[in-house]
Amino acid sequence: MAGFGLGLKGGNVVAKQRWSNDSLVVVAMGAVLTAPFALTLLTITESRPLVVDLKANPTPYGYTWSLSLFILPVVVLAFWLSRRRENRVQNRAFWLTALLVSISGILLDLVFGRTFFTFPNQDAVLGVFFHGYSFKDGWQKSIPIEEIAFYIFGALAVLLVYVWGDEYWFRAYNVDDGPRRTTRRRQVISFHPASAIFGVLVFLAGFLYKKFGPQADHSGFPGYFLFLTLVALTPSLLFFPIAAPFINWRAFSLGFLFILLVSLFWEAALAVPYQWWGYQPGQMLGVFINGFCGLPLEAALLWLGVTWATVILYETIATLLVMDWSPLKPAGGPEP
Repeated sequence: MAGFGLGLKGGNVVAKQRWSNDSLVVVAMGAVLTAPFALTLLTITESRPLVVDLKANPTPYGYTWSLSLFILPVVVLAFWLSRRRENRVQNRAFWLTALLVSISGILLDLVFGRTFFTFPNQDAVLGVFFHGYSFKDGWQKSIPIEEIAFYIFGALAVLLVYVWGDEYWFRAYNVDDGPRRTTRRRQVISFHPASAIFGVLVFLAGFLYKKFGPQADHSGFPGYFLFLTLVALTPSLLFFPIAAPFINWRAFSLGFLFILLVSLFWEAALAVPYQWWGYQPGQMLGVFINGFCGLPLEAALLWLGVTWATVILYETIATLLVMDWSPLKPAGGPEP
């Protein structure tokens, strides 16, 4: 594939083989964990009911307090990161990635929040709202301020758990940063055809299910699924070849399992049943998990995509910070 080699020679070929094998192990782990969950949930034919009597205020400031699921790990791991003064490149890469991912999440709410989501239980939040856009009704002030904290601390939590795993818990599998310095400017953006093909096939399968699936809501367009596909795969499409050799796949699996556990508990047990937030059915694929109060499949896939995109961006930015940015040689001269 174009741009995939990254100058891998000698010992680096072994490194490439290692991360390739490690990535396959992560995929296998995910399949083994997912299969029994899916089989069990498929046996549930009736959806659990929502808590509909919101006037009784069943969860006062529930959404606000639940943000501690992200905030507490962030505070602890951020303190650990702040003490690692010997690794300033990683610290800078961390903050740049966190800023980029947080802003992207906030923009999601501003532009698509009212198109994809609903926020019925206003007693579960502080009552401070900001404007969001809907393609049907335009701009309206109806999105709780907690959403901003959700995306900021969510991005920080994903990234901090990965960095902690990479630099401490799975440090023995940390990839040497030396080869980053030999990366050339022409290698920064290297088109990854496999990501493009995978994205097209996945969205096409989802679109066909939306329109023809036996239990799907055929109305509307799977806009949220399209958005998640683009968010997850655009960094991979552009930067996977430069980032992949440096990914600590054990740390990635730790970050993914952490965020998956937190998000499923958060959404399936609390947010959806008590209507802290909900989903616009017409914008979903139409695959709803009955055992989780009709939680759409996209909600379970969200953090997989976010973790994947975040790690790709982090490893790419870390490479950009240490690579050789010297000017290219004149035409006809040796390549730097």
